Amino acid sequence: MAAGPSSTTTPIAWSIQTLALGSVSFPIARLSFQLYGRTILPARVVTSVDCWIDTGAPLTVIPFHVHNQRLLWHSVPGLTTTWMGQRCDLGRVDVWLPTQQPPNVRGPLSLLAKFARSDPPGPPVPVLLGLEFFLAHQAEFVLLLPPQHSVLRLP
Repeated sequence: MAAGPSSTTTPIAWSIQTLALGSVSFPIARLSFQLYGRTILPARVVTSVDCWIDTGAPLTVIPFHVHNQRLLWHSVPGLTTTWMGQRCDLGRVDVWLPTQQPPNVRGPLSLLAKFARSDPPGPPVPVLLGLEFFLAHQAEFVLLLPPQHSVLRLP
């Protein structure tokens, strides 16, 4: 995949569900998009990955089910951490973002992430894009209310 133009935008969609707890119902919102990464799969060079923006996460988290036997990443030797009670390796991965400008993809963009060694109990979680990505790439996040799409802008 080729590098994109000097300034690009990636649309970020609202995913809103209603949660009912007893007599109280309220909206649960996620900001989601797709990103792309190199694979280790013999038949595919690139794979699409579901992603949520997580402004409470200092580092990106890549759950086990996303990277295991699928995503090409490189460990930072000797460094481990945790996420939701799961041991994680610290590592780097190159990703590409879909953009609204030709050639409609921006990357490779390196990000530092926690790579979980196992998944926590419960439903699978997508990649959680942490704040390190925004700082490392001087990315800007524009939060617009639904039904509009929010925007991730890279210089």
